[in-house]
Amino acid sequence: MTPKTDGAKIEFSEKQHNFGDIREDIKYATHRFSFKNIGNRDLFINTVQTSCGCTTPDWTRDTIKPGGSGFVDAKYETIGRIGSFQKTITVYSNAVNFPFVHLDILGNVQKEIIKKEAEYVSPGQIIFNPSTINFKPLFDHKSDTQTFRITNGTTFSTQFSGLENLPAFCQVIGMPQNLEPNESAKVKVVLDGRKINAYGFGAFEVAVPTDNMLYPYTGFYVAYDRKQYFPKLGSREMSKAPKLTTDKTVIDLGSAESGEIFNTQFTFTNSGKTDLKIHEITPQCPCVKVEFTKNTLKPGESMVVKMRFDTGIKHGKSTQTISVICNDPAQSERSLYLVAHLPEREKPKCATCPR
Repeated sequence: MTPKTDGAKIEFSEKQHNFGDIREDIKYATHRFSFKNIGNRDLFINTVQTSCGCTTPDWTRDTIKPGGSGFVDAKYETIGRIGSFQKTITVYSNAVNFPFVHLDILGNVQKEIIKKEAEYVSPGQIIFNPSTINFKPLFDHKSDTQTFRITNGTTFSTQFSGLENLPAFCQVIGMPQNLEPNESAKVKVVLDGRKINAYGFGAFEVAVPTDNMLYPYTGFYVAYDRKQYFPKLGSREMSKAPKLTTDKTVIDLGSAESGEIFNTQFTFTNSGKTDLKIHEITPQCPCVKVEFTKNTLKPGESMVVKMRFDTGIKHGKSTQTISVICNDPAQSERSLYLVAHLPEREKPKCATCPR
């Protein structure tokens, strides 16, 4: 096969970072992986996933032009994680050379202070407790409120500017204008589940600029898992509810060489008594494209959902997950699967060399 030469291409300056020995009380170890778009089309990062909840990612959200640069940040939480670690960050993009890239961070968290040639005295830090505010679950019919405490652990009086990167569905109430050393304040975070478009997991960082010379830029994270709200239904109400039925849940695409494109389909049917609303049909990997014609099915109505799986450089047994979210109260979230068997190609042998 002829390799793709036209399109966005991603190139990382490094794919692994070793923090070495680090102290537990630093709370977070952060590293930035830089990359360039060495292709001839616009590059964009679809999503970034981590192998563990202890690692929080951030990445360039804007489109990267040919020749442009971007970053992927990995933030590892050290508290309560004494010992060695190795975590993987997977970057999914529209790059034709590497649709997904694995980045690794590793190191060793130590309880005791690491002895240096000169003793280090900590100047303190701006503390957010907790550092990640979790809304799990966040229902789609109302707002929810969580609280955290911010403490000025430095020896300097600190003034806080306006918050940055705050989405429209989030409010922060009670953020102090300034804190003296060792002073703290209680802050509320409000998320409106009605204003978020997508279901499932989401996270974002709220940037907090300061005039503190040690920490001119700090912030905290907000994570949520948006769910549909269903009131308690009796047997009579359940009998009148919508019901999603699929002709199958797993499609075995058989065997093929890496790089082949599979086209297949599922059939969705509303076997309930009221309108079925399909909120999302989302593949876990950008290599799968989904096409469907409507978001609402009347009772008894069916719809074909087409799937296009580009195997790219995958090899071995490949299982792709497609998440379906609908208003079926019995099973509002479910998964469909595409399975392909992609034997690794035999490497060409040199006619003049026994190797």
